[in-house]
Amino acid sequence: MSIWKTKQGTVPLLDDPTVEIEMFRWSRRPDLHLDIIQHRVQTGQISQLDLDLAVTLSNARFLTERQLRLLYSRAIKGHKLGTRLRVLQQNGWLEGWKLKSEDHETEYVWSVGIAAKNFLSYSLGMPDVPNPLHMASSITQQLFYPTLNEIRIQLLKRGLIEKEKFLFHPFLSNDLESPHAVFQLDTPAGKMDFIVERLNQGQNPLRFLKRKQSSYRKYFSNNGSLPKFFQDSDQSVLVWSISTEEGIDQIVSSYSNFEQEFMQLFLVGEFIDQFRHSWRVAKHLEGNQAEIQKFDMDFMKD
Repeated sequence: MSIWKTKQGTVPLLDDPTVEIEMFRWSRRPDLHLDIIQHRVQTGQISQLDLDLAVTLSNARFLTERQLRLLYSRAIKGHKLGTRLRVLQQNGWLEGWKLKSEDHETEYVWSVGIAAKNFLSYSLGMPDVPNPLHMASSITQQLFYPTLNEIRIQLLKRGLIEKEKFLFHPFLSNDLESPHAVFQLDTPAGKMDFIVERLNQGQNPLRFLKRKQSSYRKYFSNNGSLPKFFQDSDQSVLVWSISTEEGIDQIVSSYSNFEQEFMQLFLVGEFIDQFRHSWRVAKHLEGNQAEIQKFDMDFMKD
């Protein structure tokens, strides 16, 4: 497959197989011992804002600096937040990476560091805090998190979901591998689960879609519906998160067995700011062609 490009002819940074990733280095050994970390918290060296940032990143896994500036725009000015992030990185509270590409300005991505991991896990008793070593060792495979968090931010900004109604890697069934995410929306057709699978360039997205779709087809055939995570939902929809509309065309035109036995939507990242209008339905046509149509989520007021 060729590289998917946006309508403007660019490759989205977080979905660019050629992106260069550089991890921020420590200027000194990071804080590892819990008693030192607790002392920093008790003496105010780690502030309430710093704790909030760590909790936010623990739940989100990875966020871009732009996303953090948006989320904390009322609490701290953007340039001050950027400075604070870099201070926190130096003592191991956070980890940061620089992403560079020919088509984009440099972007920065952040996650919890070993100091925050230890404090959140052992002092606050938070479960499932990400392991910084695992995140760092597979950063290229982890860049889908900011793209899915962009969906979450758009939903929250519009008041369409509550925070606890968007989860990563939910357990759906013993017969299914956990999807990348799930969220629940209250739609005119009732409460609905949106099961999200992310299609990433450079990670064989067509093979991934075929494998996942085969599993969902088998489940649907055996049970008459897709699985639900939120038990008060009336039904589920399968959502393929993808960076560009061109990506939909390349995948669906290459897959003659792409069929709509159950509801499947594409959510296109290049149009995410117009969230209501960023949804698509697609079907395969003869001659290795794809038909793509807009799906207007008219209850999502921009």
